[in-house]
Amino acid sequence: MVTDKNGFLLAVMVTVAGVHGSKAALLLMSMLKGFICGIKTVIADGGYWRKMAKQVSKSFGYLPYTCR
Repeated sequence: MVTDKNGFLLAVMVTVAGVHGSKAALLLMSMLKGFICGIKTVIADGGYWRKMAKQVSKSFGYLPYTCR
């Protein structure tokens, strides 16, 4: 699920049970890059984000921020 800074829904992705959230997040980031301009910062839960932050930053140019 992706929202803007005001909490308005921008995108939702539902996957089958065998797909980990981190894999789905990379696909969602790719879709956002193509469809929604102006995203600069991505804030995510620290559970899986720490492993993905460098990859998302390098691949999509977003500034990663982790909630604790």
